[in-house]
Amino acid sequence: MSQKKMQTTNQQEFLRVESNQDLALKLFRSYYRSHQTSGKLFDDFPDFFLVKPIVLKDPELADRPTDKLILEDCVHRAQARKGHVGVSKWRNPKLNYYWLELSVFPFMLGDEVTQNNQGEFFFILSQFIEHTKNNPKMYGDLTAEIDSDKDLALMLAEINKRGQKLQDMSSHYPQDMLVRFNSNWPVGEVNKLLQTLQGSDQSWCEVFFEHIIYVMSKKQ
Repeated sequence: MSQKKMQTTNQQEFLRVESNQDLALKLFRSYYRSHQTSGKLFDDFPDFFLVKPIVLKDPELADRPTDKLILEDCVHRAQARKGHVGVSKWRNPKLNYYWLELSVFPFMLGDEVTQNNQGEFFFILSQFIEHTKNNPKMYGDLTAEIDSDKDLALMLAEINKRGQKLQDMSSHYPQDMLVRFNSNWPVGEVNKLLQTLQGSDQSWCEVFFEHIIYVMSKKQ
């Protein structure tokens, strides 16, 4: 088996939530206890995978107090929503080392938007945009001026592009493992979306928040 094929096989094994516990534990112990940040183990697992929170519940998994707090918080929040912990891999190409960042899945409106879950957030945002297009009487059509407003067209295209990450992961995980939202978009859910947009420092969020307020004010 070629090295590339072996690497692909190893990555596929990490993506299998029902059977990736041993691989995940090996990775976490190397990272949190041995403090290894490079090598074949890190090259061979994917940029993102999900793991059951119970896997991280081992009190001996980490020795640093800050790491323990992060792990305990992720486990608690993931179990509370009957979800999983997302493991994102990032690399410093100049120094050739990796680091891990954890987040709770499925992503829900009200969660902080970070580089680890922004794809899921922008996917939900794109679903709301599509909903207003198909149901303009509720909140107004957020795409109504797309033909005459080049900036709006660019912004909508970028939002859809950023939400593509979730579509790319759909071959590995069902959508409800990655995101959870009310597709009927009641007022409470829209308010959560607006609060998330307003409180996020991700690009496009503040500008699109203002666009939604503008469209909704025209409805009134």
